Amino acid sequence: MTPPQGTVIRAICLLLFLFPLFPRDFAFGEVAVTPRISVGLIYDDNIYLDPTDEEYDVSTNVSPGIDLEVTGQTAEFALSYNPTYSAYTRFPENTYWGHNANLTGWTEVAGGTRLEISDSFLYTEDPISEEDTTVRRGREPYWNNTAEVGVVNRFGAENTAELRYAYFVNENDDPTVEDKSYHNPKALLTYWFAPNQYAVELEGNYTVSEFDVSEDYEEMAARFRLTKRFGRLFDAYLEYTHDYTDYLEEGDDYQVYSPLAGFVWQERQNTRFAVSFGYFYQDNETGEDDDGIVGSLETSYTWAEGSTVAVIADAGYDKASFGSENLGFNPYFSLAGTVTHPLGRRVVGNLFGGYRRNLYTDEDPDREDTVWRAGCGLAYQALPWMTLRLDYLYQNTDSNIDTEDYTDNRGILTVVLAPRQPVKLVK
Repeated sequence: MTPPQGTVIRAICLLLFLFPLFPRDFAFGEVAVTPRISVGLIYDDNIYLDPTDEEYDVSTNVSPGIDLEVTGQTAEFALSYNPTYSAYTRFPENTYWGHNANLTGWTEVAGGTRLEISDSFLYTEDPISEEDTTVRRGREPYWNNTAEVGVVNRFGAENTAELRYAYFVNENDDPTVEDKSYHNPKALLTYWFAPNQYAVELEGNYTVSEFDVSEDYEEMAARFRLTKRFGRLFDAYLEYTHDYTDYLEEGDDYQVYSPLAGFVWQERQNTRFAVSFGYFYQDNETGEDDDGIVGSLETSYTWAEGSTVAVIADAGYDKASFGSENLGFNPYFSLAGTVTHPLGRRVVGNLFGGYRRNLYTDEDPDREDTVWRAGCGLAYQALPWMTLRLDYLYQNTDSNIDTEDYTDNRGILTVVLAPRQPVKLVK
């Protein structure tokens, strides 16, 4: 599989279509370029994520990259592109070029109204993904692309109205992994009808999914939130979400009812605390109903420059439909934490850990996966334009289906060369 030329052509056409909407002064704005190159060695003790027959390898990765930023008075545009050449030692047949590109841009099309665009593209053979907690085997290439366009109108200090449309596509060389895509238009309104006292938030979205093998479905979701502000630092809210999933052929349609209450407290710029708690009830048309807890806890604290700690706990439901596996309705619980702290004038250390419990109730029998992630790293600023990094990454999936288990350990040594400041081409 090679990176899809059609996707590149569509992206170029989109830019050419939107360019006339950007103001004339955008062409005379500031242009900044940040070139970089990284070279690294990765030791991976389970490159195929096999549950029993683990194979290790050492790969050499060379990644030239570039960031481009164009800033005008009423518009901004940013492009980041990072190709990576990965050469494997024991299994040279796995050597490949990966590609990661991100594009964002916005322009004021009228007073208080902004047009926003974004596109994210990934082409890789790495079976591990931070976003996808389902299990992918082997080293077959695959690619994802998510494009979004939106119109945002700001009327008042905190009032916004948004219309957005997103399109996602995933294609795989592995014949055991199905291709998939979705279209997702949505609308969001935030309105403080009593300024600085009461606000309502209304959101509606509609998703049309398409799968090569699995049954297509349509999803309609609506969310309502009422917020009460208690002073400058504390917001409390009540929320209700309603989801309806309609399978287009013989699947078990269902609705989900989910009330929720929560608050957000930010004492200072360096301290934030947010808590919510609620309940969901899944009403299936023919199958057994399900229910559970929804909610979250988020806290972060910065006690010195470069020193932060953050913890996020989250419980609720999702659809595990657009990863490497299509496993349907997914009640889950997750917990993650990160710590970053300077260990010297030029050395910064970090630790992270994460846990997620996934229950896939559409599977027969029910499948339950526990995913563990952990790691640590050191970054040493050897020279103003050179950074040395040493990282360790651990990931484990423990499933009640034994064939879905795996454990992966990676050690990474990287040298990054990049200028301290972007190169200004135009001012």
